[in-house]
Amino acid sequence: MLDELLREPLEISLSASGTCLERVQQIRESYRSLNRSELDAEQLLELKFANLHWRRKLLARLHEDPPAWLASDHNTLTGIVDALDTRLPDALISRLSRYVDPRTIHYLLARQGTPSDRYPEYRALAGPGVLLNIRANRSSPWPFGRWSRNPVFGVYEFAGDGVNFRGLHFRPGDVLLANVNIDGNGVYTTLSDPTRFSSHSAIFAILKDGNERYPAVIETYEKGARAVPLNVFLDTAFSAYVEVYRHRDLNETHSRTINRSALDMLDRVQGYNFDSKEDDRDYVSCCTVARLLHMDAGLEPASWKSRIQHPGIQANLQKLDYVFFDFFAPVDYLLDRNFGCAGWVDNHQFEDLLARELVEGYFRELFITRTLNPKRFPFVSRVNRWGIRHIRRQSVIGRAIGKIEGFDHRSLPKGPDALLAVITIAEAQLGRAIKQTRRWLKTLDYAADYFSLEEFSRKPEVREHLETTVELPWLEENRRR
Repeated sequence: MLDELLREPLEISLSASGTCLERVQQIRESYRSLNRSELDAEQLLELKFANLHWRRKLLARLHEDPPAWLASDHNTLTGIVDALDTRLPDALISRLSRYVDPRTIHYLLARQGTPSDRYPEYRALAGPGVLLNIRANRSSPWPFGRWSRNPVFGVYEFAGDGVNFRGLHFRPGDVLLANVNIDGNGVYTTLSDPTRFSSHSAIFAILKDGNERYPAVIETYEKGARAVPLNVFLDTAFSAYVEVYRHRDLNETHSRTINRSALDMLDRVQGYNFDSKEDDRDYVSCCTVARLLHMDAGLEPASWKSRIQHPGIQANLQKLDYVFFDFFAPVDYLLDRNFGCAGWVDNHQFEDLLARELVEGYFRELFITRTLNPKRFPFVSRVNRWGIRHIRRQSVIGRAIGKIEGFDHRSLPKGPDALLAVITIAEAQLGRAIKQTRRWLKTLDYAADYFSLEEFSRKPEVREHLETTVELPWLEENRRR
């Protein structure tokens, strides 16, 4: 049914305000209620992009070619915008201001995390309204012990055992599958099967500091695990798109245990773990954070379904001493029968998502069909490996390097040094290709109402662009028989 609704000409949805609201609500509920454990991951990825494009296309029409009913049926218009669950472009907010009263505009802004002094009744709904310089997978000077000193990060609309924010009700234990705004972040997850859906996962918890409560997202980064304010994690600078998955057996007792265990985890975890299937309490991957906290609460954890299984990918990874082919990936939460979709946060960054998907998908193809030659990585990779060895040995040189880089022998990731020495280089090279692809995508005309990722990826001009843009000298052609 969802695919049929998304393929319906947009003119039908826009023919009347009531019809438009009905379509938005139907598509929203149909996507949310999909039985994902019975579907193929590639189907879900296809529907995800079709849905993203449909919302984007509808918002563009409301702004650029508004239907006649837009200026008269204000209540239904508000319901339509509300139910789209996507961040509204500034230009559309400006247009809507011509038709809708200021109170409604500020309500819509509060729903996307923008507070207003003019209407204090929406203050809690809008959340903190203060951002921090925290980026996905990168160190920051904002540990929980520091940002929790600012009481503004406890300003949310609390309800039950969770909070209402960005149009969703978040409960402790909710898993966030995030497409984060770091170009090249998917270099690792793109190599496993089934197909990738998001490059990162994390878990929501409410942390206590004294008598104050702070809604936070517990996630891994390059030096271990940390807590990020919920509003920061969901901001446009941090995430492009996030889907929220909830354990079907979750209750308030589980939530309280998860909140306590999350605080303990922040104190215990020492570093990142490249073995995503290992239940190590001291070194964790992004997926094991939620797994461990669910286990602490007595919930049946998500089971791993992913595996790095292609022989070509395995052979190349072995050249970097990587052999953890049994893999626990974010998509495993998506496909697990114990989890259901609670909603999503769409930050209206379609070209960003598409550029990453295209480049990372093409990278996977190259990793299968070409031979990895570690000697063709830039010279800095050898310097990196030399430095990592010294840090692990705790030599005088290693301690000096650690002070500069912010690592010590405990916080270095658990995994092969050969991979650790080159992964940031690979991310940077893919990141440059993604930036070029994003700029190119923004020059295209997406005239069709329906978007198929599979069909778009096969277009000759798309293939030509990727072949000329993705340059990875360390993946050599014609070496594998």
